[in-house]
Parts: sequence; structure tokens; C-alpha cells
Amino acid sequence: MKTRRLWKVCAQIVLACLMAAAAAAKERDLKLDQYVGKYPDRQFLALPAVRDPLARLLGKRLGPFLDRFQVTTPIDRVARDIVAEGCVRHNCGAEQAAFSVDLDTGEVAAATLTEGKYINIYGGSTRSYRNLPPGLRRWISSRTSQDPHFKKLKLRFYS
Repeated sequence: MKTRRLWKVCAQIVLACLMAAAAAAKERDLKLDQYVGKYPDRQFLALPAVRDPLARLLGKRLGPFLDRFQVTTPIDRVARDIVAEGCVRHNCGAEQAAFSVDLDTGEVAAATLTEGKYINIYGGSTRSYRNLPPGLRRWISSRTSQDPHFKKLKLRFYS
């Protein structure tokens, strides 16, 4: 009798864990991949799955970062990241920004091109180019290989 009751309790615990795991997996589906190929407009940038992690990462730098999204290109997907980029109208050569969101974890990394001289990288605890998400690495490498001037860019990491 006790064994049967113990099995019932164990089965209920396993079932509860499976249901919790399924609910957590659903919550992690950020549904951001539906924006690939579309432009990162104000509505996209205001999505909680985009704005909240960016706000946590950038803090008071969020406003100036988002101000760089005046001229944009379509959102791209690189591996399991989506990548959005923009620049300041009439100053795209010197003032740009990009960020990537990991579709599995929701983690965000961001970078700005400032004064045409510096690439400021905001990746939490990441202090190495190699450890950045693939989408952001591609954005940075495209900036540093476009023109001989860009090869002289300095990478600066911020947490």
C-alpha cells in the first residue's frame, strides 16, 4: 500500500516538473524570428523581449543607443541570433549601432560605432571579441573590413 502511494506521489512530481519545463520552454520562445527581414522600427524596439534586456545591459546609455536607429536595414539572422542595426541620418559613416538577441536565451549584446573611431561593445561580462555572439561579431567585422579607415578602429568593452 505504501509503495503504491509512493509511486503515485513520484508520478505526480514528475508530471508537475514536465509541465513546468514545457511552460518555461514556451516562455523562452521570444517569437522574434518573425521579424527577420523586417526593419527594426519603433514598435520592434519597444517589444519587451528587445527593450527590457537592452535596458538592463545599457542602463542610462539606452536612449543614445536607440537614437542611432534613424536609418535601418532589415533584421538579419545569424545562427541563433537576430541582429538589428541602424545609424544616424546624414552621419552613418561615424555613428552606428547594432545589437543581437539570442533566440534561445534572450541574451543581448550590443555595439556602437562612435565618432567613426571607436567600437564600443556592451556584452555583459564578455571582454573578448571571440566570446561575442556570432551576429554581433559579424557586424563588427563588417565595419572593420569595409574600408582601410575602419581597420584603425579601437574596440572598447563595457559591462
